[in-house]
This record gives sequence, C-alpha cells and structure tokens, in this order.
Amino acid sequence: MAITRGLIVGAVMAIGGMTGIPASAAAQQPQFTSLRAEFLPGERTIFYDDFTDMSAGAAPSHFRTRGASPELGAAGALRQLTYTSSGSLFPNLTALPRNFTYEAEVKLDVPQGVARIYLVLYSNEREAAAWYFFVRTASAEMMLTRKLPRPEELGRTQVTMDLSQPVKLALWIQDGRVRAFVNGEKRLDVNQVELPPIDRVEMRTDLAGAGLSVGYRSVRFAESAPDFSQVISASGRYVSHGIRFATDSDQLTPESAPAVRIVASGLGANPDLRLLIEGHTDAVGEAAHNLDLSRRRAEAVKTVLTTQFNVDASRLTTIGLGSTKPIEPNDTPQGRAQNRRVEFVRQ
Repeated sequence: MAITRGLIVGAVMAIGGMTGIPASAAAQQPQFTSLRAEFLPGERTIFYDDFTDMSAGAAPSHFRTRGASPELGAAGALRQLTYTSSGSLFPNLTALPRNFTYEAEVKLDVPQGVARIYLVLYSNEREAAAWYFFVRTASAEMMLTRKLPRPEELGRTQVTMDLSQPVKLALWIQDGRVRAFVNGEKRLDVNQVELPPIDRVEMRTDLAGAGLSVGYRSVRFAESAPDFSQVISASGRYVSHGIRFATDSDQLTPESAPAVRIVASGLGANPDLRLLIEGHTDAVGEAAHNLDLSRRRAEAVKTVLTTQFNVDASRLTTIGLGSTKPIEPNDTPQGRAQNRRVEFVRQ
C-alpha cells in the first residue's frame, strides 16, 4: 500500500540501511562549528520503531493501540503509520529514566480544521506531564504542562511549519530542565521541573476536520547522553548514537553537531588522548557494502574533527566494522537502530 499523503522517499532522517542514495564526499560535510543544533539525542536507546518490521493490515507490534486504528503505508524502505481518525499509541515501555530524550518524525496533513497531537507522560496511572501541539494549516501552538506533583503550565509558543515536509519533534529532559525542539530549533526551555517516575507513555492524536492525517515515521526514546570525558576515562570506550548519517551515505546530518562537538571538546581538554574511531552498521544490505560504508563513515567523522575542530590527525585512526559487531539482534527496528553507531576507543 503506497503512502498517498505527501510522501517523499528519502526525506526521512536515517542513520543506516539501503535506499540507493549515493555516498557523499567527506569534504562536503556540514559546518558543525557554526550550526545551531542544540538537541543532543540520548545514547542508550530504550524504545525505537520505524515500522519496518510491520506488515500491511497488522497492528503495530511495539505499541498498544486505542481508539481508531492507524494504517501502515510504504514507499520503498520508508514506512509511515498514519491516523485519519482520533486514536492513541502506547509504546511498549515499562519505565523511563529521570533523564531522557524523545524524538519523532511526523508527517501532518491539515488542509482545514485542527490536528492535536500529544505526548503524555504517566506516573502510577496519573498524567504527570504533557507536550501539546495544536496544528493548523501552516502554524501550530505548542505547550508544555506539568500535572504532578502540582498542575503548572510550563510554557507555550507559536510555531510556523512547512507541512509539505515531515516535522521532527524532540524533547530533552535533563536534571529538571525541559527543552522542546521543532526541526532542530529550540522552542521552549524551562528548568526546575521535578517529575515523578514515569512508567507509561501515550502518543495521542485528535483530529477535528475533514481530510486530516497524522503519520508517524519513527519514534525513539533514549536515556540522556553520558559525559564523554568521564566515560572514555573510566571505560576506554564511548558509544555514540547521536552522530548520524544520510541513508547509505557518509554524509553526516546537521543534527549530529552536538554529538561531534562533545567529542571535539573532550579531545581539546585532553591533549594526550588518542582515539580509534569505529564505524558500525546494521545488517541490512550486503556485508561487503556495509563494511565499506562503515569505513567511510568513520573517516568522515575524523575529517570533521580535523578540518573543523583542528584536531591533530595523528591522534585519530579509523576502522570500519560493518555489521560484524552487533550490540543487539538485527531482527527488530530497535536492534538495528542500536547497531548503527560510531564508537570511540581510547588508544
């Protein structure tokens, strides 16, 4: 079944897999020293789904659904789980850590009326906090609220969106600070927000009007990234899922900037530190291709560190390991997402 609501194959952000997009030269990487990309994805994936293991007509196996049933659409390797009536998705999560990130790529069609999308966090069956979007044709009102331990509106703002393209939403909760991002731009930032332990999550869709739809392309929850210098000093290895690439390419995506800057800062603070940069892929595609791709990706990270952050090239070596060192099985979207990574090893 094809996706009929504005799907552009390849528009989705990806960090691995095969769609036939040609690899780019490392010299054409984005300028990470000047980009204002502040969102830092969590490193330990708690939940991930891009619906690639879901078949047409089946229920999403990694979610509990209530209300209207969403429909799966496909175009090439891309999947989209679309609501055309109101309903909710509950990720199969039993708990979230105190510090975590949420990312979702969503395609919205709102020719009239309003589409309301919510991320609701629960504690002991009570709403603890919520992130609201009230989306109209070209704009949205965004609001953060806390319900527990006491009700409080944390902030609201107006957001202009190009609904012809997917929207990237991200929430970062870290040590009582809550930051909300739309397409990489920080839109709300509040602090001293203490929440009770979160044990359930709801992604709610409420559609009011004809011809509206909300389509999810990927969903990720992860524990917030640890400090690079502490981890590399203590264990000798730092695993990064925040350094991401265009699909089947060594072209780093702009949202990789914060993760790259963390590594560059650690190298700057410790002049004696030398690193082996390992590139890793999932097991989708031919092994030889993935091995070459992982090598080029590791080289691309080295190139950015040396050319944009003035790290001495003699301090960095690279290797591509393809799919030979998985950290989770490759038979689920979450496992494949975990295996697509860059690792830094102290030498």
